[in-house]
Amino acid sequence: MPVTGCMERGQQVELILDFINSHPESYASLAVCRRAIDPGLAEIDRTTIYELAEYLEQAPSEEIAAYYSIVG
Repeated sequence: MPVTGCMERGQQVELILDFINSHPESYASLAVCRRAIDPGLAEIDRTTIYELAEYLEQAPSEEIAAYYSIVG
């Protein structure tokens, strides 16, 4: 049986942030950050990742799942 609720969401957020931290120059990372934070974002730095982490804490679960599908 799959894990549901907050734990799944937390794991997805962690994996999204880990991917973007490890691959800040990938198109997938840029796509997620542009959709979540700033459509005009040119590059990802530590500040961007911090802003994304804060944003993801409050984002709807459907949005988290969509970002996870981009980087997962």
